[in-house]
Amino acid sequence: MDKRTESAFLGKARHNLKNPVNAILGYSEMLIEDCEDEGLNHLIPDIQKLYTAGEEILDSIENTFNDSVLVENEKSISSMAKEMELALRTPLNTIIGYSELLLEDADEIKIDNFSSDINKIKSSGRLLETELKNIIGFDSTNVDGLENQNLNQGDLSLVQDVLDSIVPIDKNDKKPKELGVILAVDDNKNNTDLLEKRLEKQGHKVYSANNGKDALLRLGMDRNEIDVILLDIVMPEMNGFEVLKYIKTDKRFFEIPVIMISSMDDTDSIYRCIENGADDYITKPFDKSILDARISSCIEKKHLRDKEKRLMKELEEEQQKSEKLLLNILPDDIAQRLKTGETTIATKHGQVSILFADIVNFTPQSALLNPNELVIILNEVFSIFDDLSTSYHIEKIKTIGDSYFAVGGLNGNPKKSAINLVLMAKDMVKRLYALNETIDKMDLQLRIGIHCGDVVTGVIGKHKFAYDLWGAAVNFASRMESTSEPGKIHISENLHNLIKENFRFTKREDLNVKGVGNVDSYFVE
Repeated sequence: MDKRTESAFLGKARHNLKNPVNAILGYSEMLIEDCEDEGLNHLIPDIQKLYTAGEEILDSIENTFNDSVLVENEKSISSMAKEMELALRTPLNTIIGYSELLLEDADEIKIDNFSSDINKIKSSGRLLETELKNIIGFDSTNVDGLENQNLNQGDLSLVQDVLDSIVPIDKNDKKPKELGVILAVDDNKNNTDLLEKRLEKQGHKVYSANNGKDALLRLGMDRNEIDVILLDIVMPEMNGFEVLKYIKTDKRFFEIPVIMISSMDDTDSIYRCIENGADDYITKPFDKSILDARISSCIEKKHLRDKEKRLMKELEEEQQKSEKLLLNILPDDIAQRLKTGETTIATKHGQVSILFADIVNFTPQSALLNPNELVIILNEVFSIFDDLSTSYHIEKIKTIGDSYFAVGGLNGNPKKSAINLVLMAKDMVKRLYALNETIDKMDLQLRIGIHCGDVVTGVIGKHKFAYDLWGAAVNFASRMESTSEPGKIHISENLHNLIKENFRFTKREDLNVKGVGNVDSYFVE
């Protein structure tokens, strides 16, 4: 058998042996903390023996099952396992023996899940014995035996620089920990139970999954909530490499930090994880302080990214609000010209229809209202008119006191715009009449004037700019309004000639317009 295959088997052996050691160390540590919290200090020495025995076993695994021992001493894997079995006899006996002693008094110990946690430590010790026997029974010359271990015999190139890039975090760092929602994925239930218990005790919310497919299902349900994923490598159905690659190539999940936690400590595994987007890699059994610090670091980065996304969204929303406000003040084409940097905007238009509408006797009627009532009524009136201008594609220019100024035909068909403006005027009269039914103190009537002619449009002002119209046609439209009658739409001869086939009219006789003289004009029926 070649060295690559032997190296792969050693990696698999370390993984299988470290999993139960991880449970022994983790649950022992948790139980010591629980005893300290509950004042059960007399139990701590016996539990400490479990922890110490676990550390001794871990040292033996690290010192025995590695490539350098295999090469330098020219030993077979099974002979290495036999030597380690002898070395572990004492610590394994300690684990099983003291677990049994502690279980005898478990009923009197007021710690949640005490018996369950001790049993997990004991069963992990038994599992270690079984795994050692399996390794001893392995014939290093039998390649088929290796294949039965379901090992990946891929490229196992050395990448020591990746190992060096994983910088340990200072255990003495007292920076407040970031709390979040964590998804722990491991096919070993003892491992997920341990992680859940430890992390929930620190204040995190923890979900767990026992295989890659379940992890992806959980992500699909809770992706907006999860801050960090703790992911094992060796799992059935879908291994950690596959899950990691899926997460980092799916736009729904790729921003969630992933910390790989595995007993596989070969450089190739680390390289593959980092290459596929893992944020960190921690080997089992893990140092709790390092795990806590790296989880907090990932959560902090995730929360900062989330905050940045929220701020960007808020900025976009504010920009949209500003854009909408700008479009409410200015016609679309004028707004676009301003945004591109134009400083002087002036345009001449022909055949533009101009409307002025005034609420008759509003000033004396408003004296009966308090300020709030006055503003509420005016806002309701002009909101109705604004909705109508949108429906009829008419450009509102501004309100002047109790007057409404609008224009049609700036960028469209002059006749169609004129027709729409008259239709809007008729609806303005109807809607104001209907509004009177809901107002006790006022009888609101409109006086409307419309004219058609040439105008100049432009934007004036530097800090508080305004869009406006100028020209004789604007003044004439204003005269049409001031000489109109309550509830009537008064139009000029120019406008009448443009739309005379579309409405019925009553001609007005002998109208004298200030500054103009006698003119022909019409009321729209």
